[in-house]
Amino acid sequence: MPMRIIIAFSIIAGGMVIAVPVLIIAARRRRADKLRRRGIKTYNRSSGATNGQ
Repeated sequence: MPMRIIIAFSIIAGGMVIAVPVLIIAARRRRADKLRRRGIKTYNRSSGATNGQ
């Protein structure tokens, strides 16, 4: 495999390694913010329970 293809794939893989966790954290934060706006102050992420509301 030519060196520039290996470099290109490594740059793409590095971007994915950084982007995926950032997107997951942003999605969680957005969901928590939406629930807070609806009046649900806290929620259990593991089971999806919303304090009985």
